[in-house]
Amino acid sequence: MIQEVPVLAREIMIPEPFVAAAGATSAELALLMRAKDISVVPVVDNPKDRRYMGTISDRDIVTACVAAGHDPMTCKVQTHARQDTVVVTLDTELEGYRIERLDDKDTHIRSTIVVVDGNQRVVGFIPHPEFIQGIVIVRE
Repeated sequence: MIQEVPVLAREIMIPEPFVAAAGATSAELALLMRAKDISVVPVVDNPKDRRYMGTISDRDIVTACVAAGHDPMTCKVQTHARQDTVVVTLDTELEGYRIERLDDKDTHIRSTIVVVDGNQRVVGFIPHPEFIQGIVIVRE
């Protein structure tokens, strides 16, 4: 008999992902995203402590900053950081874990998981959890 071992967030996360400091500008973050070919990053209080404050995507920069007429050279990422990203701890079991997504336009944010430690420090990132066996994406 084969006994399934639960999959923990720590086992599949990208450790110590790129993050955006809350005080960084949207333009600075856009340059990082282009250089590293990434589209979503956790927003943290500062690069040393890395305490989670939200998440921001390239789409958020375009729609909430640029299209709204804000100056990306002065607009801080914390202004447009979202708090609806799934956040789990290192030892969260992902088998059967449910992620609720309101609609298809939420793909970037709702299809990521931020992993934090006991001090809310960002320690990992799980992009595209919909491709991980056992995680259930729920559309309402």
